[in-house]
Amino acid sequence: MRFESNNSMQKHVTPPQRRWNVGVGLRSLSLSLVVVAVAVLTPNANLAPAEAQAPPPSVASSLSLASAGLGPVALNAIMEPGTLERIARRIRDERWKLPDDPAAWPIEDGKPVVQTQQLNELWHTILPGETLKRLRQMYRLNNASLQRLNPGVNLNDLSPGQRIRVWERDPDTFSKSYGAANRGRLFNGEPLPDSPYYRILYPHRAFGTYYTVSEVSRVLNNYGKAYPDSEPLMVGDISFRVGRKIHPHASHRTGRDIDISYPRKNAAKTLRRFGHVRRNELDAKKLLVILKDLLDGGHVEYIFIDRWHQRTLRAEALAQGATEEWVDRVFQYPAYSGGDAIVRHARGHHKHFHVRFACQETDRRCR
Repeated sequence: MRFESNNSMQKHVTPPQRRWNVGVGLRSLSLSLVVVAVAVLTPNANLAPAEAQAPPPSVASSLSLASAGLGPVALNAIMEPGTLERIARRIRDERWKLPDDPAAWPIEDGKPVVQTQQLNELWHTILPGETLKRLRQMYRLNNASLQRLNPGVNLNDLSPGQRIRVWERDPDTFSKSYGAANRGRLFNGEPLPDSPYYRILYPHRAFGTYYTVSEVSRVLNNYGKAYPDSEPLMVGDISFRVGRKIHPHASHRTGRDIDISYPRKNAAKTLRRFGHVRRNELDAKKLLVILKDLLDGGHVEYIFIDRWHQRTLRAEALAQGATEEWVDRVFQYPAYSGGDAIVRHARGHHKHFHVRFACQETDRRCR
């Protein structure tokens, strides 16, 4: 005879599950976030801590009804008048924070901390007609330096397409700016790395200090990732490898100055040189993104932009919610000269804008 327990003969009945009401859940979550915002942005100094954390009875009852899904609740029933305006003002102030004085670059163990891509060596591809003499002139190198960089290569018999190493990083030192931007020089300059987001017009004229190269790379790569469908920007002159006079510029001698093409609404005729940009061709929204990223980086001394492009940029910033105080601090326009604005007018900047980075403690007699 087989015996079975009562438990084995009983059918297992699954208790009915409560269905989650998505609408009520989302409403509860959103109301919770609003309450947190109210608590943070509208502190009540007249209440004790325990009382200040508890919502008023009318607010509590309104929240209970809304959480139960019994109807909408007006915002003025759960927060004090003007709270949303204060939230919006705080967000705007954070976005349009006034630029501070240029910051010091981080230094560890006597060397700058660079987190962007850096080259360890630079190669030049010989073009038809280029000779050893031309190579020396371009990269400010003598025969002995070029031979040391290219052991076993016959530099007197160069052929088109041949790759010649023209620079390598010295791990024991780093780049430094000496003297004024229009009278100084560059020590141990380093080249700007290539990127799919910008085009270097003249690599032998694109040497700079570590902070110039790092900030330009960071900002232009950020721009390219934000606008992947835009054509790449053109990067013009920074400095020669050793700085000093570089035609036709008055500055660009110390590795702290760089020329960059304006973002355009229409495609450029060529990406081999800067072209004139009319006011109605300037993409002010994209240029403002680049400008703010440069300013937020905290290492810019001046930016030179044609005054009529400044007017377009200033109007765009105000349309996006910038404060009058911010645009007055940033743009020299409507003034023609003088003042302490960061973005200034200078002749010859209707085709490109010019960024000058501030001196760092690692530089010498920099000004």
